[in-house]
Amino acid sequence: MDSIEQNLRDMERKLKSFQNKAQAEELFAQQANKQFEKNLLSFKQYFPDIFHRFVDYVPSKKFQLMVNDNGSANIIDHDTGVPMYSENPIEQVAQQIDNTISSPTLSNIDYSFVEHLADEDNFVHTKLVKSLGEIYNQAKEKLARNTDVLGKYPGSIVFGVGLGYHLDILLEQIDAAYVNIVEPNEDYFYGSLFCFDWANYLQKLDKNDSYVYLSIGASEEATYQALFERAESLGPFGVSNAFLFQHYPSLNMDKIIGKLISNYHQFFMGWGFFDDALMSIAHVIGNNENNIPQLITGNMATNHFADYPVLIVANGPSVDKDMAKIAELASDAIIISCNSATTALLKHNIVPDFHVALERTKETADFIKGFIPEKFRKKINLLTLNVMYPEVTSLFNWAGMSLKGREAGTSLFQICELSERHNPSATLSYCNPVVGNTGLSFSVAFGFKNIYMFGVDSGYVDLEHHHSKDSMYYDEKGETVYQPMKIGKQMQVPGNFAKQVYTDHFLHTGKLQMEKLLTSVKGTGLECFNCSDGVKIEGTFPLPSENIILPATRFDKKQVVDFIQHELFSQKTEKLPLESYLNHSQFSEICKVMVEILGDEALSRGEELGKLLTQVRFLFSFKTTQYSHLYFLLEGEALYNTSILINMLFNFGTEEEILPYYQQAKALWCDFLTKAPEYYQQRWHELSNHDFIFK
Repeated sequence: MDSIEQNLRDMERKLKSFQNKAQAEELFAQQANKQFEKNLLSFKQYFPDIFHRFVDYVPSKKFQLMVNDNGSANIIDHDTGVPMYSENPIEQVAQQIDNTISSPTLSNIDYSFVEHLADEDNFVHTKLVKSLGEIYNQAKEKLARNTDVLGKYPGSIVFGVGLGYHLDILLEQIDAAYVNIVEPNEDYFYGSLFCFDWANYLQKLDKNDSYVYLSIGASEEATYQALFERAESLGPFGVSNAFLFQHYPSLNMDKIIGKLISNYHQFFMGWGFFDDALMSIAHVIGNNENNIPQLITGNMATNHFADYPVLIVANGPSVDKDMAKIAELASDAIIISCNSATTALLKHNIVPDFHVALERTKETADFIKGFIPEKFRKKINLLTLNVMYPEVTSLFNWAGMSLKGREAGTSLFQICELSERHNPSATLSYCNPVVGNTGLSFSVAFGFKNIYMFGVDSGYVDLEHHHSKDSMYYDEKGETVYQPMKIGKQMQVPGNFAKQVYTDHFLHTGKLQMEKLLTSVKGTGLECFNCSDGVKIEGTFPLPSENIILPATRFDKKQVVDFIQHELFSQKTEKLPLESYLNHSQFSEICKVMVEILGDEALSRGEELGKLLTQVRFLFSFKTTQYSHLYFLLEGEALYNTSILINMLFNFGTEEEILPYYQQAKALWCDFLTKAPEYYQQRWHELSNHDFIFK
């Protein structure tokens, strides 16, 4: 009898539990649908693309939103098949956040090296960052490492939305100026629209004047590219000093984090600096005086010789083994030689059709005159960019140039073109940082469809063999005479033929730029064959040179060269009055306002962060105006110095301890801004004086 009563009581409890669960689910459904509608309206206001993606979203079959016994929402993890949260999700995520904040993972750059930069060129930029580096290192040496992320902070990167339980708690504790939220699983984000008050959250971020980036359902490559593009348009501060929080474990999330970590250096390269920008203006004005033929963009469809093969020859070490093949193909292909590769080709009696030069300093002119005899130069044509040292174009049989993007000089030229001719020229895409990029960019812009790359190694199989042994880098005994430039850390990456090859951050950037270029013309019929024993370049076909069979052609090479020179480049036109658009007075006003924004006394980390970001945002407001050349004059300097100041401000000591160091460093930056207009007045016409040191 007792057992029957016990069973009845158990059944009664279960029935009541089912009833309670049903009531909880019904109540949740009512509230969730209202929350969903409210959230969608908020996304329609702040992120219309997300609104349009999810207003009629149909989740996958794996999507299982459920209700815990206490009425809280839960979701089945796609990877494990078990609920993502416990019975008390708020308590769970609060504990997760406490644990993470007590021992945070932070992204930042160590700027201690800048104190020790070489100052061979007497650049204002170098003197400034060396002085900042000295104060930075004093703070680093005397103060403890700061890991306190509570309150105002530069950036946060949240990996995983789940159902969003953690987002409000994080925002209450870390008021980040740049908030990056990444959720690769669209189903999870869709679930959060029913469970989390996104509308209130987005309003808080808006009120805080935070920059917000949401990556929903994107691949690791797309997420990284979006973050990188935001860093280019807003500055790198959202990732350079950021609190990193991973909400749940996931293979997709690991890929995204891995992509970000392996390419972290990309956020801090290619900024340029003030002296370089002044040189850019001076060289562009000089080349304008020389009236060099300029690439006509948009001519790809009119290239009647598009199938004619093009050999891009760079000076990577693997080119040595391919010299005989290049010589064999030379009469039936256009040869585009990348700077020092010309010295190696000439040793094999191969005269390239085009020599490509990228480095803008006087050193390039010295190198060409010193290593490429005039008798050969008069047979070779030059391809270069408008920021090149002006003498260089006179050293060859013919010269053609294109505009290099993100340059003060180029922006000045385009502004003047727009005003005087109402038709600004386009820039050459993905043409830097290494000369192999320039060669490939010209070839693609010309509209050629069969491109073969030799010596475009972007790295080394053997660290001691860094360039062609036949080039000017080595003597007749094979001993290194000129050391190669290496920038950034050394790393190993997949090879084109070898399993792994060595590269550095600078060369790796060149590889990534080539991949972006080839992606941009995907589907146009272009085939790029990589015959180089170097890094693997996505978008190219690995092809050992012995397997090359050039397509038959009825055209003579001279016809193709003539077409490039006379049809793809404008002939001489009236010079532009560039000096009339320098805008010295407006530059003085920009610098004055930036100093005023930064103010005098440093009172708190949060307040100073606000000032630093405001002065950068003020400068960025000129990026797409008639004063964009003034923006590019200061862009690199502002990014470098603001990054160092923010890094120092948040990485060392308590707030009370770091502010005196920071105040000294900020004073140096303000002093530069005060003097910058005078530098501009005095040096806008000064060409590079950086000589090549012959050995």
